[in-house]
Amino acid sequence: ASSPGQKRGTEKSTLYEVMAWAEKQFHDCLRDSPEAETARKYLSQRGITTPSVERYRIGFSPNSWQWLVDRASSTSYSSLLLESVGLIGKSERSGRYYDRFKGRVLFPIRDAQARPIAMGGRILPEYADDRAAKYINSPETRLFSKSEQLYGLDVARDAIAKSRHVIVMEGYTDVVV
Repeated sequence: ASSPGQKRGTEKSTLYEVMAWAEKQFHDCLRDSPEAETARKYLSQRGITTPSVERYRIGFSPNSWQWLVDRASSTSYSSLLLESVGLIGKSERSGRYYDRFKGRVLFPIRDAQARPIAMGGRILPEYADDRAAKYINSPETRLFSKSEQLYGLDVARDAIAKSRHVIVMEGYTDVVV
């Protein structure tokens, strides 16, 4: 018997649903969790204000290999579904699932309808080592194609229409501040 999350895993609406659920988990963690204090300090040092954190729904993934996997275990969202949207990976060595964005401040990447479709993550300096990339993005999925998305477009859309001008920035924090 498969769970509802497994049965519905191929429907795009389910993929959007699991991304919105994960975005909320990460955002609530950043806002409320004691283990996110280092992330809140990092954002503050970068000049990113609380209103910007809310507007862009910035989040945090604790420095744990299983944080999101464990949270999903009490939902109908299977590990296979989380993997299909690029939130977790599967170890080739052990066969176990792991959180792709552990120890990172997360910037949800949204489509033009403001639906979260991917994540961009910046590792906190405290968790960086020689093997960890400074920034990582979600892999290409049914929802996310890197070449078709522009971070922050959903927030800037009205201003672009009014001013008829666009300034393209390189990094997530450049867009937010």
